[in-house]
Amino acid sequence: TIADRELEAWLLVDRSASLDFGTADCEKRELALAAAAAVGFLTARGGNRLGAVLAGNPVDRVDGTIIPARGGRDHLRAILHRLVSAPRAEGSGADLAAAIERLGRAMPRRGLAVVISDWLDPSLLPDRRTGEVGRPSWEQPLRRLALRHDVLCVEVLDPRELDLPDVGVLDLVDPESGRRREVQTGDAGLRARYAEAAAVRRAALTAGFRSAGVDHLVLRTDRDWLRDLVAFVTSRRDRVQALRRPSA
Repeated sequence: TIADRELEAWLLVDRSASLDFGTADCEKRELALAAAAAVGFLTARGGNRLGAVLAGNPVDRVDGTIIPARGGRDHLRAILHRLVSAPRAEGSGADLAAAIERLGRAMPRRGLAVVISDWLDPSLLPDRRTGEVGRPSWEQPLRRLALRHDVLCVEVLDPRELDLPDVGVLDLVDPESGRRREVQTGDAGLRARYAEAAAVRRAALTAGFRSAGVDHLVLRTDRDWLRDLVAFVTSRRDRVQALRRPSA
């Protein structure tokens, strides 16, 4: 199981338009749903109650965003049905910082919070002049959440977010703003700058999770995500057991 027995677990699932992207085995949205299902079944198997906060869609601005924590597989199926049947998001991305704050208010007692997103924060884009990045908007809310709860941040990632292949001219579209840009991927300098910017962003992302004091799991659309999840859960369980083991 991923959570201790009697520990209430909550999912925060990002449904922003940026997740409607995938160049390998699946879209990031499908991977986020699979991760939510896996975490949910692991939680239900341990007898834990499960709740959810759904973020990244205009309907989330009205009552009904928060699905109260309950036990049982029927409740898990109801959560997954909400995720599957929700319309695809349009326009700007989720306010992940606000959603994390909402998650904290929804959890009345200590529990496990699992936040599933691609974590694409504009503040993590390197400045064109200085190359520096800002602090992610979600870092402080995440740190406050981690003071009261165990927190796991699941990042869904596509390999094309790390580097561009040399495939000629690409017409790229930002799914959240609708802006289009033609890119000549045959330009080696452009590909190098893209990879460098991606590396800077990833370093800032990792630093943000570390600063907030949360666990970070990366699931990729081009990898066996289930194997990666099982390896993480096993490692986490061993680490927790080692901490509980009485010292000699």
